[in-house]
Amino acid sequence: MKTKALYITYMGLTEPLLYSQVLNYLKILSQKGISVCIFSYEKKQFMTKDNIGAIREDLKGYDIKWFFLKYHKRPQFLSKPYDVIRGMFFTACLTVKEKIDIIHARGTVCALICLVPRLFLKKKMIFDLRALMAEEYVDAGLWKRHSFAYRFIDKIEQYFINKAHEIIVLTNKARDLLINRNKKQNVTVIPACVDLEGFNFKYNVKNKFEHKLSLNEKFVLIYVGSLGTWYMLSEMIDFYKELLNEEHDAVFIILSQTERAWIERQIPQALRKQIIIDVAKPKKVVDFLNLANAGTFFIKPCFSKISSCPTKFGEYLSCGLPVIINKGIGDTEGIVRDNRVGVVVEEFSIEGYKKAIDEMKELLKEGEGLRKRCRVTAERYFSLKEGADRYEVVYERLIH
Repeated sequence: MKTKALYITYMGLTEPLLYSQVLNYLKILSQKGISVCIFSYEKKQFMTKDNIGAIREDLKGYDIKWFFLKYHKRPQFLSKPYDVIRGMFFTACLTVKEKIDIIHARGTVCALICLVPRLFLKKKMIFDLRALMAEEYVDAGLWKRHSFAYRFIDKIEQYFINKAHEIIVLTNKARDLLINRNKKQNVTVIPACVDLEGFNFKYNVKNKFEHKLSLNEKFVLIYVGSLGTWYMLSEMIDFYKELLNEEHDAVFIILSQTERAWIERQIPQALRKQIIIDVAKPKKVVDFLNLANAGTFFIKPCFSKISSCPTKFGEYLSCGLPVIINKGIGDTEGIVRDNRVGVVVEEFSIEGYKKAIDEMKELLKEGEGLRKRCRVTAERYFSLKEGADRYEVVYERLIH
């Protein structure tokens, strides 16, 4: 009899990040003999007939069933408790109906949602700890460390860390923390992996888009992904301003689902014509990456970010792009320095930016050798197949 797994996510399968990350893993697991049920929360703006139909069509041929509830954002303080309580009942019923063997909870909220199957139905549980949620909210300034919300979520998080049969984290630093603090041994590191076939060099793209976007012979810096809270757009713009002193025709492309008006408000009027803001479907992101000379992301360096592995990191490297990042984010700094695939901004200052720009210019002199090294680094650390193999090992341990 096939093992049946229930994968719970508070993000939607109709969202680009989850679709490219989670679904690819689960497809591979289903091909390896594990029957998968996905339970997700879908946002209204993505719940179009075309999106849902495309996913249903994509799942044909795989032993995967998809169930979802609507994600609620309002009222502000009641929406998440409502979603969690509703999800608890839904998950309990689904576990019984589908005869689930293993519960796979993506994040702390989903761990809470699967409380009933774990406690009362005695199902085996994988806690996919995407981040230290309680610490993140404190670091973001949303909660006080001694507030009820922090203490409640922290206790929930620690409870499931201790009770889960297997724990998955994104970084070696997070694994070391759990081993030292919680004395846990059942911790597997699986970073945010990338479809290496989808994210690759496309030498014909520049000819196709360069003229259209007026990029001919210009230095192109690119950022891909959401903005706000953790992502330091103001500092990235400051870095770009300093880059303009060295590369006078440099262009900064921001590819984001974040509200365009909000992004524009963060950009000085003098730079608005030189910064391109766009939105691209997942399959088109790689085309934009192939236009660039370097990829960047600055993330607020704080304790909770030791568990962070931005998906864009692997995507940049997979397309042969060196990266410009700040220090203090998961394992990224070590990977960049050890493999010489970019530069690390030591401090958010003119001096710090100048130093990073000089280092990047020196690195870019390696040309094709640098691109190949970035690609090899992506294959070493962020292979989707390697990630799926690690997931399979975790499942096999639970099955046997």
